[in-house]
Amino acid sequence: MRIKFLGTGAAEGVPAAFCECEVCREVRRRGEGEFHTRSQILIDGELSIDYPPDAYAHSLRFGFEQAGIKYLFVTHSHMDHFYAHDFVLRGYKYCSPVREPLYIFGNAEVKKVFEECTRRELKEEVASGLFFVVAEPFCERTFGEYTVFPLRAQHSKTEDALTFYIRKGDKGYLHLTDTGRLPKESLDRLEAYLKEKGWQADLVTFDCTFLFRTAGEVSRHMGLGDNMVMKEELTARGLVNEGTMYAITHYSHNNLPLKETLLRAEKEYGVVAAFDGLELSV
Repeated sequence: MRIKFLGTGAAEGVPAAFCECEVCREVRRRGEGEFHTRSQILIDGELSIDYPPDAYAHSLRFGFEQAGIKYLFVTHSHMDHFYAHDFVLRGYKYCSPVREPLYIFGNAEVKKVFEECTRRELKEEVASGLFFVVAEPFCERTFGEYTVFPLRAQHSKTEDALTFYIRKGDKGYLHLTDTGRLPKESLDRLEAYLKEKGWQADLVTFDCTFLFRTAGEVSRHMGLGDNMVMKEELTARGLVNEGTMYAITHYSHNNLPLKETLLRAEKEYGVVAAFDGLELSV
């Protein structure tokens, strides 16, 4: 699997959309190499995890066709992770016919947002190429070459926010963004699932909104200290191996995500600090 980090910022982006703090001014002064747009990951050019308002800009900057995305897995309904308005443009007079249907996989609240955002403008000929699949935690789904096992995240009290274990061939990817430390139920269910299959995770991506600040057990985001707690938990349960890679992403401007900060994180914690455009292969 080729995992490409298209966007590595939190909801407000880095620099934050309306912010004039010292960090955001410095990021703007340094330029594009310091920017972190809203969170999106693309796997093998055809499976996207989340679809932020920056998705169209991502396709232009990194040179991939949005029409090539066959599967969209949405962690939760927040605008920075699911900008559904764009899907009205997937056909009609807005583009040539899209050959491949798009399967959108998300919880009931994500489905509600999709319906609200597309109700006024979605033409039937476009809707016929969009298929929404309501996701439930711990219910395995198979899409094309991918097997997906959704986990309940620690992120929202109003919806079942999800994280995902994704399998293709003999490789496994564990996506832990947006979430705080995984609830015990999710860890227990993931352990039972992977051990039954004889699988592990070859790459783990951690939410690292807080960077060098530790969020603690009840937060809906994580920092490096929380990431290490999760790494130890995954290791103790046998869900990762000696060759497993760990990446961090989803940075907030409040925690100084400049290049030197991210380099320090890599050196001190042995992680890969993702940036917009980074590609990892497993």
